[in-house]
Amino acid sequence: MNTISFQNVYQTSTNRGTFKLGERAMTPDGRKWTFVKNGSTLVTGNIVVPSAVVSADLWSSSTDNQSRIVYLTRAASSMTVGEYEDAIGVVDDGTGVGQTFKIRTNSATTLTLYPETALATALSVSDSDLTWRSMSQVVIAAITSKIQMTQGATQIGASSGDYLWVLTEGDGRVMAGEVLVIGSNFVSGDDTTGQVVKGTTAKGPFDEQNLGYSIVANAGADQGALVRFQIR
Repeated sequence: MNTISFQNVYQTSTNRGTFKLGERAMTPDGRKWTFVKNGSTLVTGNIVVPSAVVSADLWSSSTDNQSRIVYLTRAASSMTVGEYEDAIGVVDDGTGVGQTFKIRTNSATTLTLYPETALATALSVSDSDLTWRSMSQVVIAAITSKIQMTQGATQIGASSGDYLWVLTEGDGRVMAGEVLVIGSNFVSGDDTTGQVVKGTTAKGPFDEQNLGYSIVANAGADQGALVRFQIR
């Protein structure tokens, strides 16, 4: 795993720079982080989740100079360049249905796949439909839901459009909607976006996504607590 500096994880940028979306890295203290693009207003300790699933119909495909089907094109698209880097996708209907792929980058109209995930069957513009999702294009966690595929927690404030590192494993801060219990777990689902609550007794991973456990409880509701994140 790559090593990044403390300066990297305590700053944001409006430019991606040299890091890749979805890249995972470790700071010198052993904590683990994921590089994401944010689509919300965030404060330190907010948890973030993937942005919405994307679906679009009627795609064609073409090959690179090694005859690999790595270019998927929809002329009617107007995607932001690089917006879906690191996204995972599937042909969900029509010719080539069932094939999965990983997006390396995209232009306004074309998804470019990693060659290792090149399609085996060409698409047809008459009926091939795609669905994909980027786990590293994130927004602030919603309220009340206990399972949201939390991707990490901010350790610095961020604006919509910022690139930043979110903490996935190790000690840090989380905003909690109630007083957490030292040594006990916490989950998403507060009545304020981006905040966590105590885990529910006798609930398992099918009911709640465990995000870690508290090491220094917050003094009151809607305050930051010190926790050890264990976001898988």
